[in-house]
Amino acid sequence: MSVRGHVARGDACGNKLAVEALKTSRLRRTVIRLVVTLLPVLVATVGLVRLLRAVPRTHAPLPMRSVSPLPEHRDPTAPAEDRTPEVRGRVLDADGNLVRGAAVRLLSSRPPYAVLGGIQSDAAGRFSFAKIRSPRVRVTAQADPGGAVTSAILHANAGQTTEVTLVLSSASAVRGVVVDAADHAVAGATLSIEGVPWSIPSATSGEDGTFRLAIVPDIASFLVAVARGYKTARLALLDRDDPSERVVRLRLEAASPVSGEVHDPDDKPVRARIIACEGQASEARTTSGEDGVFQLPSSTIGCDAIALHDDYAASDPVTLAEGGHALLRLRVGGSIDGTVVDQGGAAVVAFTLGIESFSAAHGRNFRSVAGRAFDDPRGAFHWDKLAPGSYVLVATTKGKPPARSDPVEVLGGAATTGVRIVLAQGGTVVGRIYDERHAPLSDVDLRFDAISSVVASGAVAKSGGAGDYRLEGAPRGPFTLFAHKSGYRARMVSGLRIDSSGTLTEDITLDTMDGGAGLEFGGIGAGLVQTGDGISVNPIFPGDPADRIGLRQGDRIVRIDGEDTDGMSLADALQRIRGEPGTSLGVSVQRAQTGEVVDLLITRGLIVH
Repeated sequence: MSVRGHVARGDACGNKLAVEALKTSRLRRTVIRLVVTLLPVLVATVGLVRLLRAVPRTHAPLPMRSVSPLPEHRDPTAPAEDRTPEVRGRVLDADGNLVRGAAVRLLSSRPPYAVLGGIQSDAAGRFSFAKIRSPRVRVTAQADPGGAVTSAILHANAGQTTEVTLVLSSASAVRGVVVDAADHAVAGATLSIEGVPWSIPSATSGEDGTFRLAIVPDIASFLVAVARGYKTARLALLDRDDPSERVVRLRLEAASPVSGEVHDPDDKPVRARIIACEGQASEARTTSGEDGVFQLPSSTIGCDAIALHDDYAASDPVTLAEGGHALLRLRVGGSIDGTVVDQGGAAVVAFTLGIESFSAAHGRNFRSVAGRAFDDPRGAFHWDKLAPGSYVLVATTKGKPPARSDPVEVLGGAATTGVRIVLAQGGTVVGRIYDERHAPLSDVDLRFDAISSVVASGAVAKSGGAGDYRLEGAPRGPFTLFAHKSGYRARMVSGLRIDSSGTLTEDITLDTMDGGAGLEFGGIGAGLVQTGDGISVNPIFPGDPADRIGLRQGDRIVRIDGEDTDGMSLADALQRIRGEPGTSLGVSVQRAQTGEVVDLLITRGLIVH
């Protein structure tokens, strides 16, 4: 591009003006080109700024490159932070060494002491409490090992810093012996201190009654001794003149028995079982009267006690206190809803229902409950007021063997629904009855023995003229067939099993009774009883297999042939222990005296009584 102009000759000023005009024209054109070139960039930049402003602040920020922060600018004329009133210092041991990690506490100046702050000393043994709001305080330090120390009263004045050095002393200790009124050593007493607003380890007296508390702060007010069966004893520790280890003798007085009462969920007095100190050496059990009142020995003081009842949930535990009157309130029990049907699923209208076995949710409490009659077109039943635990129900109706439910878990204050019990057709046992000369016996009564702990099968039969019989409604087993005829020794045939709707042939021989024993069966020669703790042996018959193998009266049966007896009914246990003479079974028993569990292998014999 060219620029043309006219310059008058000899006119210097005009020449300068022409040159300036030319420069201005060129600059204008350059600026215009630059604006045109940069205009899209400027527009995009403005749009980006507007977009960033529209982004919500809750969104994550855009990634940025990290940079080192600039040093903070401080005004050299500004005053330092005011930490006053302040108490600071160091913790030293008895040899003057700095103590790291000592527990340092700021306390109120007088009893009852309150903890105003707490820290640990640093690597140089230093500590500091700033901006203290109480004008008079104490500082205490404790380290294990090392000991403890408490300062004198310190004044925390505004604008001042108080310096204190705390020197730990390991000599502040208390030891001694705990005895009863007859100066006999009391073992197991708990020794603790009062007057210190933080936790201090307690001590327990040994078999000789001796104890030692290694670290007892100077501000401790009392030494306290607590032992079951005794009144709480307190020994004053204030105003100790001798800083060395102190030796004391604490004499405990026997406490009075503990009283209390039991109420049902409606707050009415009720008769119930009471357990205190459960599972401990001082465990005690009793039963409240009809007015709900009970009494426990003083040895249960400090233990928890609960009340148990078959119709309710257990009470919450209550700690028994010396001179107190414990109130144990039972909680609402649970219920079971279900149906009884036949093998085809049709409702059984009329039936008898019982609790075959029950294992309490709390502790060991086994029991059975006799059957109740139900009549419902849907085969439905409802059983309420049940203590929490695991139940096995049993149902029966005419012409069918009893049937058990699966274990049913019951919770306090809740209904367990959907329980279904199926009454199967049962098997049939056939055969012939003979005397000892193998002559057929007629009119022999036959039935199933101990088929359930709470309901009877209702199945009975008599042998015919040829000694033949047919007994329907047999359970799957194991079960026992009982045969009896006047003038003959009754006989039980045990260990029988049969499929549902199946047929089993069993011939039986009865011996003439000559005035001696009236019953014979295959077993071990021991009776079984159901107690609150389970199934126990009682009695033992001399000379029979149980006696010869070393089974003892009172032994609790915990396993039969490896199967746990928890929740097992008495009838179930009997059927498993009975059997054909000459066969063996394994039994695990817990000794009543020692609690030891012993495994025994017993060979069944022919028991004649």
